[in-house]
Amino acid sequence: MLRRVKGVVFGRCTDRKPGEGYGALTLDEVLDDHLKPLGVPAFRGAMIGHIDQQFTLPVGLEVEIDAGAGTIRLLEPAVL
Repeated sequence: MLRRVKGVVFGRCTDRKPGEGYGALTLDEVLDDHLKPLGVPAFRGAMIGHIDQQFTLPVGLEVEIDAGAGTIRLLEPAVL
């Protein structure tokens, strides 16, 4: 399924310490392992997700992301 994505924006997470024992990875390591090979624009740390201060993004709209700048721009209106 990941082979079909054109870009990835990952939100902020709290309490994200890795478990203990064999195979314990940080969230950054997991994201790097899965996202870098895709060769698509990707960034993490967006103000979305399970955090107190967050933006709401509509599902299903076309967007433009600038991974270098860490920005998301809606390409169509979210409300008609």
